Amino acid sequence: MVGSNTSLSGGLVAATTLFFMNFIFKFLNYKFPKLSEYVQGHAIMLIYKGHVIEANLEHAKVGMNELLEAVREHGVKSIDDVDLAILEVDGNISVLSNDFQNKSQTKRHRNRKRTKDVS
Repeated sequence: MVGSNTSLSGGLVAATTLFFMNFIFKFLNYKFPKLSEYVQGHAIMLIYKGHVIEANLEHAKVGMNELLEAVREHGVKSIDDVDLAILEVDGNISVLSNDFQNKSQTKRHRNRKRTKDVS
């Protein structure tokens, strides 16, 4: 697992080291937000109220075709219908359309089976 070592103990040591390093980085990112922003970056607004922010597209190195693809993937017909599109720190593009407020206010209740009391 590590180099030419394919033993179980070598694999466990490698896995434990990776988990430990992940824990350390998560802890440091939590304790020091500036470090987190430096390492991970910050979210970038790409569209606001139907208008593409060209400077942010260039800064994020996101092409117009990639932005249009993300808009379509979220079920929005055109950029004019987008209220907000953000490039998240994990690389995903979040899109909120004009009707997102209506969708978020709609409550859906799960239908539950009613059972008869057996007494």
